[in-house]
Amino acid sequence: MRGKLLSSEKRLFALELVSLTVSLLQLHAHALLPNSLRHVFLRSVPPVGSRHHSSDFFQRSNVRCAAPPCDGYSINDSFNLIVLGDLHLEDDMTLHEMARQDCLNALKALSLLPSPPCTSNNVDIQYEFKSNNEQEKITRPTNRIFSSQLLDELKQAKAGDLSVAQLEMLMQYKKEILRNSNSNFLKCYMVSLGDLGRKDIRHEPGDAGTTLSFQLAKSFFDRFDGIPYEVVTGNHDLEGLDEFETDAKNLQAFLNVFGKEHPQFCRQVGDKTLLVGLSTVRFRSAPFSSHECHVDDSQLSWFLDILKTHPAEEGWKVLVFSHAPIMGSGLRVLQSVHVQNGCAWLNHCCERTRGLFRQAVKDNPQIKLWFSGHFHLSHDYEDSLSIQDSCTFCQLGVMGEKSTRDGRRQSRIVQGASDRIKIYTVNHHKRDETTGAAELRLDADIDLLEGSVSLLTRDNSQDYNHDDWFSAYVPEPEDG
Repeated sequence: MRGKLLSSEKRLFALELVSLTVSLLQLHAHALLPNSLRHVFLRSVPPVGSRHHSSDFFQRSNVRCAAPPCDGYSINDSFNLIVLGDLHLEDDMTLHEMARQDCLNALKALSLLPSPPCTSNNVDIQYEFKSNNEQEKITRPTNRIFSSQLLDELKQAKAGDLSVAQLEMLMQYKKEILRNSNSNFLKCYMVSLGDLGRKDIRHEPGDAGTTLSFQLAKSFFDRFDGIPYEVVTGNHDLEGLDEFETDAKNLQAFLNVFGKEHPQFCRQVGDKTLLVGLSTVRFRSAPFSSHECHVDDSQLSWFLDILKTHPAEEGWKVLVFSHAPIMGSGLRVLQSVHVQNGCAWLNHCCERTRGLFRQAVKDNPQIKLWFSGHFHLSHDYEDSLSIQDSCTFCQLGVMGEKSTRDGRRQSRIVQGASDRIKIYTVNHHKRDETTGAAELRLDADIDLLEGSVSLLTRDNSQDYNHDDWFSAYVPEPEDG
């Protein structure tokens, strides 16, 4: 269904949601009843465990799904996420628009299930990094289950013939259509790491930090098929010196355009999964480097409170987003550009607070991922991914031709479920010669149950075969 839903169509979908909700509640209630009462209650619902009501996700007598069974899966625990690095809009947006479509195509190409059952002989060869830093070659299944395939079959079935997990998936689809009739995706989100305006300063609207740059960026994000998104500020987003006298007014313009009350954000995307974003809030008032990404005390206190109220012991997973990485992340930095100028890490020049982020990671194993950009470097380096404690730090590249430092243009796709998280790279600069599609590359597979991180083997990929592969710089004490 495309275009704007008519009011009658919305009412129909709402009624269908009510019907699905009732069916779901019936199944839950039925499963909780003692066996002696089940024959009295919900006579139309087949007993749990019968051949008509299998607990397997896909094995249903009335729903002929081509996908294999998957015990324990729930759409409520799953999410798909686009992460964009420094945007830096350009006069010619052709490559940006192609990159936007690349990300949407990547979502369509990926499995709906981040943890599909192993029923295929197709595998990826990867290396798993153990606690002692030794590498062990392992394999992972590559079979995929597609949302379009499943939904087409589920939509044809009667609600009473569906399992709990199938009903949850169909309900999520109905909710998505009510929210946005143009959407083709389930449980999909997007985060931008800021630096929205063009890279070169011309002292005119459209420059980084101007109201027009925010408006143009919002228009660009809105064209991602209506996928809900969040955005944090980068150092250049408060650089609208010709338009605003103060950082506060500059920041307020950013908040107004994106309809935000606060520079930070927290969005729940799963039963126990949070996306948390931190923004820089000063440029003119910075005591040292104007381009330092500085998170103020208010955001920092808020962030620590989020972690306190969503502990690992209760099963929470937290993904954090900031424009610059934190000190101690282990990600690649640029010594001559950022380190020497005091703007390489969050709160780089603030001795009182810069170490609190790394301490938060040590104290809170629920922080599973931390994404950052800032350096305009690609994902094709040894230290573009870094594992510290329970957190995997992820460098984000850029999609624009004028802002890349190494000629590579990339974004990331993240798939999450209750048991694992997968991290992909979308290579905007590498395309299939026949189809023209951008390359989609699996970079990491995080097993949340075992606490291990598997990296795609880099021995057989030309992406990593370059002279700058190894770590370029190790921070020194005098860096601050």
